[in-house]
Amino acid sequence: MKTKYSTLLLLLFLSVPFLSKAQTSAVSAGEGDNMVKFNVLPLFGGKFAFEYERRLTDRISVGASLSLRPEQGVPFRSVVENIVDDEDVNDLLNDLKSSNVSFTPEVRFYMADRGTFRGLYLAPFLKYTSYGASMPYDFEVDLEYEGTEIYQRTETIPLDANLSSFTAGVSVGINFQVSKNLYLDWRIIGPGFGIASGDVSGDMTLSAEEQLALRESLEEFKTDLNDLPLSIKIDYDVRPDGASIDVKKSPWANIRSGLSIAYRF
Repeated sequence: MKTKYSTLLLLLFLSVPFLSKAQTSAVSAGEGDNMVKFNVLPLFGGKFAFEYERRLTDRISVGASLSLRPEQGVPFRSVVENIVDDEDVNDLLNDLKSSNVSFTPEVRFYMADRGTFRGLYLAPFLKYTSYGASMPYDFEVDLEYEGTEIYQRTETIPLDANLSSFTAGVSVGINFQVSKNLYLDWRIIGPGFGIASGDVSGDMTLSAEEQLALRESLEEFKTDLNDLPLSIKIDYDVRPDGASIDVKKSPWANIRSGLSIAYRF
């Protein structure tokens, strides 16, 4: 019995170099089941995006991406202003500082016969994003007496916002093999639709006249948001110590795209 076990251990010991060599050869040939990626396209908007993908079958993989955007101004603000085309909303965007974090799991279906990680793919996804923002909000305070304006001044209340959204969609892209382990992942387009909600608050001591002026300004802002292509629904409350805005569940949309440098292992 002892001789039997000794023989088995010897065979296992001798087989280790061959197993290790086979695994190394598979990885060096670019046939690993895992892929890590860095998406360079979001860098133009000040965002960092990292991705991971794992092969399940010859045609199917699963993956997830994590993106982080530190607090800064609205990216591509001039483009957004041309789309919105509303002076009050654009003034708000001009002073807006925002940040966001998103997490996006997805499943990929590769269309080509070359297998996973190569060629055209379709990728259903679910995206969760958390937004933070801070902005000064200006409103005009008018004092009238018997229909005559006595004076007018501008007041500013600082607002802090926390929003979150869930969207779902399908991405279309192509994976290119550049070398043994190096790939390029071009996510051509990935429209997503869903909902968003959150709250906005600001602390400031307000007189009766200032409260009235702020309510009128927020009512106009509410109308402007309703007129956007994706109507955003809000309710607001103005008090002597500040204001709060409730962003109700409203339609939300985003578009995923990317050009990632990927390493397969």
